[in-house]
Amino acid sequence: MGNGEVDLPPVPPAALGSVPGVSSRHESRRRTPAPAESDSGPVLPAVPTQRAGRRGTPTGSDGGPGGDAPGRRLRGHLAAVPAAARYVAVLAVLSAAAAVVLRHTVFPLLSVNNDEGIYLLHARTLAEGRLFPPAPHPAQSYLPWLGTVVDDHYVLKYTPFVPAIFAVSLFVAGSIDPALAVIAAAAVVVTYLLGVELSGSRRVAALAATLLALSPLVLLQSAMVLSYLPVLVLLQATVLGVLRGRRSHRAPPVVGAGVALGVAAAVRPYDVVLLLAPLAVWLLVTSAGRRWWLLRWLLCGLAAPAVIVLLTNAAATGDPLRLPFALLEPDDRIGFGLRKLYPADGRHDFGLTDGLSSVGDHLWLLGGWAFGGVVLAAAALAAGARRRLSAPAAMLGLGGLLFLIGYVGFWGAWNAAELWGGIRYVGPFYMVAVLIPLVHLGATGCAWGAAALVGRGRRVGFTLLAPVVAAVVALTIVVLTGAVRDNLALTGNDRDLRAMLRRLPDRPLVFVAANPAFLGHPTPVTANGPDLDDPVLYAIVRGVDDLTVVADHPERPAYLLRLAPAYDRSPGSPSTARVERLAVRAGDRVAATVAVPAGATPPRSRSARLVLAAGRDRLSIPVDPRAATSLTFTVDDDGLDVNDLAFNGPARNGPARNDPARNGPARNGPARNGPARDDDTGSARSGAVRRPPARPTATVVRGGRGTSVTVTLYATDRQGHERTVDQQILPVRLAGRAVPGRSEPAVTVLGSVGQIDEVGAGVRPPLRVTLADASVVPDPRPQTGEGAR
Repeated sequence: MGNGEVDLPPVPPAALGSVPGVSSRHESRRRTPAPAESDSGPVLPAVPTQRAGRRGTPTGSDGGPGGDAPGRRLRGHLAAVPAAARYVAVLAVLSAAAAVVLRHTVFPLLSVNNDEGIYLLHARTLAEGRLFPPAPHPAQSYLPWLGTVVDDHYVLKYTPFVPAIFAVSLFVAGSIDPALAVIAAAAVVVTYLLGVELSGSRRVAALAATLLALSPLVLLQSAMVLSYLPVLVLLQATVLGVLRGRRSHRAPPVVGAGVALGVAAAVRPYDVVLLLAPLAVWLLVTSAGRRWWLLRWLLCGLAAPAVIVLLTNAAATGDPLRLPFALLEPDDRIGFGLRKLYPADGRHDFGLTDGLSSVGDHLWLLGGWAFGGVVLAAAALAAGARRRLSAPAAMLGLGGLLFLIGYVGFWGAWNAAELWGGIRYVGPFYMVAVLIPLVHLGATGCAWGAAALVGRGRRVGFTLLAPVVAAVVALTIVVLTGAVRDNLALTGNDRDLRAMLRRLPDRPLVFVAANPAFLGHPTPVTANGPDLDDPVLYAIVRGVDDLTVVADHPERPAYLLRLAPAYDRSPGSPSTARVERLAVRAGDRVAATVAVPAGATPPRSRSARLVLAAGRDRLSIPVDPRAATSLTFTVDDDGLDVNDLAFNGPARNGPARNDPARNGPARNGPARNGPARDDDTGSARSGAVRRPPARPTATVVRGGRGTSVTVTLYATDRQGHERTVDQQILPVRLAGRAVPGRSEPAVTVLGSVGQIDEVGAGVRPPLRVTLADASVVPDPRPQTGEGAR
């Protein structure tokens, strides 16, 4: 033993933190370890101390022979555990606690990443003993985010492995907190164990675990119901098991690695292939005489996850080889070209420059979201250049580079960075797997570099290191506090929305005017549980099916929830949400009013138009983009035509008396609609509602179907590009579409009778479509405080 290094026998240790051997053990041929620099920093393995502790622990006490033997043996075992391992154990407990605290303070209603709702719904379904959430009729009305309908159930987008972790937690403890805590702690522990296997140094391994635990990306992801951190644990467990089993020639670690590999590949196959491909090639090349032994035991572990994947795929898609991910939208796939996230999504032309920019954006953010990201990258490169890395560590580094190259062709990263932008608030989560080579190689490089600097003199070394450490800590604090601040703002908007909806009486049925047509998007507040029996039941506004939903729940009063465009897309986005009371009107003819306030279109709009469409009939009505517009249309059984329109004077169905446009911000209390005034529409002057500059145009839509009326506001900018500003559906059922054998009126309409409540700030949904006879809306709740006048 010399210069701080030791060569250990290939006996696997039992305690957390025991050193399995220096990196040379992973080479195909035995080599004599090169002497390390005097201050290189590896910790001497404590194996001799552990053995001495087992043999020499006294079994007696002053009170008699063996009086305190169990306690002394326990203290002896704890004393034998290396200090680095004890430190990592404390760090793991703190990480688990941080995950739970962040969950309840920053993400109590889930995060802005709506994929959380998919995993949580799947977990709740599994905890109830079902593989898929049931889909009652009409199934599309309750469709969860990125789900699809198959037979009588919903198929969610992801495989059930990660939801199963949270399902166990829900089943055992009734909460997801234990699962979050276990995942966070496991990430720290497995990072330490793999670091010991890669570097042969407990101090370097403990440093790698610390770098991971203190990364803002890991801290926030540990509080979310997502797959990225569990996959990080599985990837490291795979590498750890293979290396340890190969070194000790023991099968159980390799079998465990196979299980972890199979689960990780089922959850994020692209990440597994990119990150582990170089290591797999190295193992094949260097494991002469043991390739088939490794492969055999690895396949034994892979068998169980593979069977589960094949069975669940067959149940979900009808094809064992087809993942649920591709069931919703085939164009959501790897590679360049036209891409879509869901069927109604617009086609996005994804090219090479888009891929490069998205990876660049993720790496730019990773520099701050990883603790010491830039410093770690530089240290890793320096360690590689000076050949301070073991062969497996170097292969992980190559895997990280391959990962970045592969993600240039992954349009999901571009969607997250450019189209959605959520990675600015919850971190570059697609780069979580890159933290594996970054912290391990970076820790090795930092330890070597720090030892080299201190070796020149303690005062010089600390003088150079202190500013770097201070800068890393300062940057991490800035990133973490900014992320917490932004997410608290987004959570605050969802809290206000949930509070408003919970104030509604009598277990309400809330129709969500969602675009795209999924529940749980853009806010997780509007998500149902698997049994559709929550205090507030949500449904999507779709048209005539809404009347069926209302009839199926006669005990629930119906309301309409309208969210501002781009609701909660960022902390500065509009957060306005309003609730309107719905009622069913029936007869030979039913009239409805459309009101558009002044300034509803973007400031530089050249022109605007309202479009009313029902089946094959469409009316296009030019409107002044700078003035308010109000018109009434009549729904009857002969379709829409110009004669069904009547343009009003000052709008009759403007905002309620407590509209923030007139009385300041909403007080979150009940609204009381009264006679509307000229300024209800937000006009520049009283009575500024104008007739359209041109007559309405009637056209026929080929292939048009349905009886409901869709009202859409379009605006055209100065370059001649027209875009949709707002859209609202008025559910209509005609007698000819009624259920056979049931007597129904000619026309049945489910429409708004006025606003009940409003929360949030910013731009409101501009369109208001109300039943024409709804001049006053009675408030169903008792009047208290400022609401009682």
